[in-house]
Amino acid sequence: MVSHFFKLKKEKTMKLFNLIFFAFFLSFGMQSQELVSGKATLTRVASGIYEVKKTDGTLKKINIRPNEDLRVQGTLAVLFSDCETVRKAVFDLQLINEGQLIQIVKKYNNCTYSPFEPSDKEVKQAANFQGDKYKLFASIGGSLNRISFFNFDDYENLTQGQVSFGVAATPGFIGSLQGNLYFTLEASAAFSGDKDYNNSPFTTNFKKNSYRASLGTEYHFNKNGAIKPLVGIGVGLVQDRYKGAYDDYRIEGSEGSAYFVPKAGILFSLDDKKSLGIILSYIPEYENNLTIWDGEEIVPLVIDTHYINAGLYLYF
Repeated sequence: MVSHFFKLKKEKTMKLFNLIFFAFFLSFGMQSQELVSGKATLTRVASGIYEVKKTDGTLKKINIRPNEDLRVQGTLAVLFSDCETVRKAVFDLQLINEGQLIQIVKKYNNCTYSPFEPSDKEVKQAANFQGDKYKLFASIGGSLNRISFFNFDDYENLTQGQVSFGVAATPGFIGSLQGNLYFTLEASAAFSGDKDYNNSPFTTNFKKNSYRASLGTEYHFNKNGAIKPLVGIGVGLVQDRYKGAYDDYRIEGSEGSAYFVPKAGILFSLDDKKSLGIILSYIPEYENNLTIWDGEEIVPLVIDTHYINAGLYLYF
């Protein structure tokens, strides 16, 4: 009875082993299946994954799984570049499935081959192709703050030293405007010393540091000339940090605000890539509420400010 039990167990083990082996063999066979042979051989290596091997030794993997390889048409067009009819047909397909891939390879194998020659349309597109271009820029200059308190029209000036850097990009898709129209990203920082203010209701002194980031556009006139006037506009965010005293109360805080900034300037070409020039910009008035709470009482403090900025800019 014991021997019968072990014999039965052995038979079940062998059946399980055979089943696993058969499943593995079947899976392997399905993963590596030749679909088309000839000058180009098409083989399925996995679901949605294929290999195309040409008699000249060229081997390419083709992935037609949805949203995994968006360059399938381009890969096939280059692979079959010596067959004009196939190359053009590939670009007419929006999506490629296994059946279409089989037909493409069969059509290639029956093709009258010729060296690749671009069509007139392709030659024109290549001649007109413009890649994206960009320039970095940096500046040093000054910022004139016009400061008042509590929305009164009595202003005093605060001068800040200012540095900035950024990037200006002119994309290829804008065609003939490339080199004229730029999209900009700029970051700047401005710093001042301590100043006493006589236009405040109480004795007031503070220093102010400003940190800005903006997105904008610039239009450069005379893009191929030695002198390039420009105009632009941008939007951004600013954080102003104050440190000082107001009526013997300590000021130490920061306030943020959004702003827009028109600008104009002129650049002088140094060479094909570098330009040096002066740019002026204006930030309209906005409000910083620095109301003070000392733990016992609330002391209102509202500062209004607008800016005139001037900088020496180097584009490179």
